[in-house]
Amino acid sequence: MKIIYFGSPDYSLIVFKRLLDSSHNIVATVTQDTKKGRRNKREKTPVGLFSEINSIDTFYPADLNNDDFQRTINQYDPDLIIVYSYGKILPKKILDIPKLGSINIHCSILPKWRGASPIQRAIQSDDKTTGVSFFSMHAEVDTGEIVSSCIVDIDDSHNTKSLQIELSNIAGNMIDSVIDAVSSNSKLVKQKESDASYAKKITKDEARISWTSTCREIFCKVRAFIEWPVAEAVILNEIIKIYDVEYEICNHNSGVGEILELSADHLSVRAVDGIIKIRKLQFPGGKPITASDLKNSNSVISKNIKKILEK
Repeated sequence: MKIIYFGSPDYSLIVFKRLLDSSHNIVATVTQDTKKGRRNKREKTPVGLFSEINSIDTFYPADLNNDDFQRTINQYDPDLIIVYSYGKILPKKILDIPKLGSINIHCSILPKWRGASPIQRAIQSDDKTTGVSFFSMHAEVDTGEIVSSCIVDIDDSHNTKSLQIELSNIAGNMIDSVIDAVSSNSKLVKQKESDASYAKKITKDEARISWTSTCREIFCKVRAFIEWPVAEAVILNEIIKIYDVEYEICNHNSGVGEILELSADHLSVRAVDGIIKIRKLQFPGGKPITASDLKNSNSVISKNIKKILEK
């Protein structure tokens, strides 16, 4: 089967590599156009670079509606287009090119969490399950009929990064059976619109933590925003980024936002219903550090924290 793959980030490579190892023919790859990186150099996506290394025709279109680009895709005469985290909405003229249609891989159990940030919203909302859905693409985002899906439990060890990798591996394991289902014209399942929810794009202002939130809300936000924009909070009038926390639900006489302890394991701060124990953090202008690094440092911030705790 002739397949064109649309994908961009590193985790999309997991499915792409599985396709390259299959009996199918990946005739072309389409990935996000190059972006300015360090020193204003144009940087290619992980999928684009890997595709080129494997001598596959690779495209970085700035405009998917460009007539010349659409004609080029059409000339490959693909049987199927597979999309996983490409980063742009495909126009109907492209979706209609392959004989068997276009299949998208989405990291939720549709119709829950349609949209740009399904994993982040699932963790932020403290969902107990998520999963992977393969669906037939329509012009409307994430609304097509389901080809196949797999439910996955979310536990407290998951953050957005680890769950993304886990779901990508599941998608890679399923991709052959999904292609078989599409090629055999298996019955598709319509999404139930009344169950739909939308995972809106993450914004930077959502990252701010309020110490008046519950411990569980803070814990979920840190895990959800681990890669971007990274949860942040005010400590000693400084905005710090927070990468890893534990928590303890308890009564405490201290005020909300008050620093309680600095140990080799954590920096503890009072939240509304307990204690947030910060294990990894970053102060302005610095690099991410552990609580142990902070305790052992001679920085002004470390000294000020120790002074507070000595009172």
